[in-house]
Amino acid sequence: MQMPPDSVASAWRSTRSWRSTSHRYFYLSTVALVCLVVAMAIILVLVVEKKDSTPRTTEKVPLKGGNCSEDLLCTLKRSPFKKSWAYLKVSKQLNSTKLSWNQDGHIHGVGYQDGSLVVQYPGWYFIICQLQFFVQCSNHSVDLTLQLLINTTVKKQALVTVCKSGIQTKNIYQNLSQFLLHYLHINSTVSVMVENFQYVDTNTFPLENVLSIFLYSNSD
Repeated sequence: MQMPPDSVASAWRSTRSWRSTSHRYFYLSTVALVCLVVAMAIILVLVVEKKDSTPRTTEKVPLKGGNCSEDLLCTLKRSPFKKSWAYLKVSKQLNSTKLSWNQDGHIHGVGYQDGSLVVQYPGWYFIICQLQFFVQCSNHSVDLTLQLLINTTVKKQALVTVCKSGIQTKNIYQNLSQFLLHYLHINSTVSVMVENFQYVDTNTFPLENVLSIFLYSNSD
């Protein structure tokens, strides 16, 4: 059975057109992928250069342990959000599940009362808390918690169990941290509670136990 010449030519042109379209899509996809890879490489280079060129603070602080939280303080000092912010280190005299803080820290436009930060300007606040724990394991597990409270309500919490049975570990250093973006009214309070306050390590890393808030946005 023979096909008419016109039918054969039409089928050949259709196949050629389909192949050309497929090749065109393939080339466009390849070019787009290459452009994406190049863009990602440029972004990574710029990020590395920016990190390397970040100015170092000249303030001499007697660091002991790490300096992550001290970097947070430096960032707050350079940030434009200076209307209302606070940066406090945990007190060494801990005797309750509600943590208390050293009042000689940095407080601007925020009050402090009985372990709680008291908001004086309404708006959206970033709330950051970081704690270091040190546990000498015995024959039972220990639950470590960190709870961020707005007024009397727990808004964010972290929980970890250490010294689990079957794990041969004598001493454990554990970091817990939480952050929260929340709208706060005038006289709203921010506080931190832990379940086993006796494990909060105020000796090894004294600068790593901090509570910080800053006003991110308000109605002004």
